[in-house]
Amino acid sequence: MNKRGPGSVETFMPLRVILFACMLPGIAFGTDFPVSFRNDVMAVLSKAGCNAGACHGNRSGKGGFKLSLRGEDPEADYATLVAGVTGRRLDFNNPAESLLLLKPTTAVPHEGQRRLDPGSREYEIIRRWIAERAVDDQRQAPQLVRLEVSASSHILHAPKDHAQLTARAHYADGTKRDVTGLACFEAVNGLVEVSREGRVQS
Repeated sequence: MNKRGPGSVETFMPLRVILFACMLPGIAFGTDFPVSFRNDVMAVLSKAGCNAGACHGNRSGKGGFKLSLRGEDPEADYATLVAGVTGRRLDFNNPAESLLLLKPTTAVPHEGQRRLDPGSREYEIIRRWIAERAVDDQRQAPQLVRLEVSASSHILHAPKDHAQLTARAHYADGTKRDVTGLACFEAVNGLVEVSREGRVQS
């Protein structure tokens, strides 16, 4: 259910940008808000590349751990994370000791190398979700209905030109959230590069 935001095709000529928006996060994340599995945790897994085809999103998974490709099946992913390997991936008593955090931070050997930095916002989303008993908020999480993509500039004129993409999600409950920080940006041609943070460089 990948969604392409308005302007994603013509924001930069000849750039096209694809945003994988099926699990975009609520950037209103903070200590006063419970972490959403659907809109926060799934976004972190995608941003880190955990559910990519070269990693655990592979048809056969990796290292006995399989996720749906780009988070297409949150229900199956939730079951895998919480109940897989007899629940050893999550440590509710000591969330920081969960395999779901130890592996991507390379605190224990990880074939996929480092995917999360301890103390980063992405790390804290996962840690807090585990500390909050890893709730699946399928019924409560607002559904994404529209994704807007905009930029600080429309045309890159010179090799050193750059622009910043921003992404705003509109949810079914009427809320709007800036989701630039955990959106996945991908350029589909080689004329520009797009950073993980949405910075476009010609």
